[in-house]
Amino acid sequence: MLELLYNKVKNTLRKIDMRLERAKYGYIDKLPKNIEYFNGGLYDAIYEASCKWPHNVALEYFDTQITYKELIKKINKVAAALKAIGAEKGENITICMPNTPESIYMFYAVNEIGAVANMVHPLSSEKEIEDYLVQANSKIMLCIDIAYPKTEAIIKNTNVEQVVVVSATRSMDFLIRAIYKITKGRKNHVKKSQHVITWDKFLNKANRYIGNPHARVDSDDAAVIMYSGGTTGKPKGVILSNLNFNAQALGAKYLVPELIKSNYAFLTFLPNFHAFGLGVCIHLPLYFGSKIVLIPQFNAKKLKNYIKKYKINILVGVPTVFDYLTKIKFKKNELKCIKAVVSGGDIISMSSKTRINDFLKEHGSKAVIENGYGLTEASGGFIFSPRSVAEEADTIGFPIPDNDVRIVNIKTGKEADLGEDGEIVVRGLSVMKGYLNKPKETEQAFIKLRNKKYLRTGDIGYMDQRGVIHFRSRLKRMIITNGYNVYPANIEDATLKCELIASCAVVGKEDALRGEKIVTFAVLKENASERAARKELAGIYKKYLAKYEIPREIRFIPELPKTKLAKVDFKKLEDL
Repeated sequence: MLELLYNKVKNTLRKIDMRLERAKYGYIDKLPKNIEYFNGGLYDAIYEASCKWPHNVALEYFDTQITYKELIKKINKVAAALKAIGAEKGENITICMPNTPESIYMFYAVNEIGAVANMVHPLSSEKEIEDYLVQANSKIMLCIDIAYPKTEAIIKNTNVEQVVVVSATRSMDFLIRAIYKITKGRKNHVKKSQHVITWDKFLNKANRYIGNPHARVDSDDAAVIMYSGGTTGKPKGVILSNLNFNAQALGAKYLVPELIKSNYAFLTFLPNFHAFGLGVCIHLPLYFGSKIVLIPQFNAKKLKNYIKKYKINILVGVPTVFDYLTKIKFKKNELKCIKAVVSGGDIISMSSKTRINDFLKEHGSKAVIENGYGLTEASGGFIFSPRSVAEEADTIGFPIPDNDVRIVNIKTGKEADLGEDGEIVVRGLSVMKGYLNKPKETEQAFIKLRNKKYLRTGDIGYMDQRGVIHFRSRLKRMIITNGYNVYPANIEDATLKCELIASCAVVGKEDALRGEKIVTFAVLKENASERAARKELAGIYKKYLAKYEIPREIRFIPELPKTKLAKVDFKKLEDL
């Protein structure tokens, strides 16, 4: 009873506080005075959607369609199976999967039983997977079969007791499954042991569970752990709540309503272990009864086929995807089905934005490219550009409702004037609960402003008189390649494991295909050879880095350039 009263008072105070902060944003007059956010879990939100739209298609995977009614039944069965193998409310359950139906069932089932989904990239290195399992103290893990060999190699170093292994083919129809297994699946061998169980055997355990697996959860309860380098570049588990994602979905309804329609189809290729992918491409459409077309491994060459076959209405992706779109030959009205286009993961140039918008218009679409901006620590996306400002230069837009954004002067730490550059900071419903098991790092991620805590983004921008946020550059040293955030500190740590390297630095260089390519600059130890160092680094990178983190180029130089303060001059390296 006291807990319910405490939560009610806390939520009331939060509403009053955020209403006071709304006044400066230009779109705010269109909002209701009080937005009633969903009070419950992520599962509860899509269960409610299933009651409104039971016969709408929720998931489409190759030629398989799953309605909302079927989706809830499958999630419930997975939840019962989890309880049957001993899963408990509050524990961290790891999901190491691409976008497949099983990943969706497991994600929401974990939420249904009141546990926390620990989201891990399947292409992570052995050491990274081990670290994420240890950080989260996971005892249960869902793993795609292609990532299982890495899991098998490190499981003895973790507390994992049960690994559920599933193939990407499991929900494909018979013909597609057969073709996939012939072309891609033959090498995926799973070693049988007491710790490993197939997906089908896991589901069979649901029959042993008697009772209701559903647990009551609060909006503020932890729901998801995702990994980010934060402002220091070191991987940390970001704890996100049910409210973080539910508020993002509802907020989008007011800020970018063109995304919201129960008969729309979203092309979901941004991965579930990416906050923007999970929040905007999975939970948001399911929250509103839309269909998500799951793509486990995106192939840009198949983009035209995806759009035509699935009659895609909403495209959410990284700038390089939309740039590629303009190189495809379409007939005059073949893009008429596209209702909205959202670009995230990196800033898109004005020239690219104009070219993409013109291409969409020429091929029958009324959509214009809209920016989404965010970071893992703020649920992936907390600023969006509505159509009214979408075509302006360097615009990222307004924060979604009940998120307050300020610009802080980097030198003084005080709030910057309108039009003045500074660090973008945010407080409100999108902001994380904190870093997993890292109270000191959590404290350092925030700044005090007007006696309130704001999350530092590590990005530079400014706010104009309308409350529109504009992006300038990244303050933190982070590389964005193919839409993935890559932290140079990780790569530098791996590089220095090579005994032939004396010092190194990693930078991102502009690349037409990837946005940025990763380049390692290394200084050899005395009498060491480049050839031997390259060979050794190849093995080290394969072991310690994810595929997308591996440098595209290694350059050996006599010494690293330094600034007047004797620090590595990364700007000079970028210009080399």
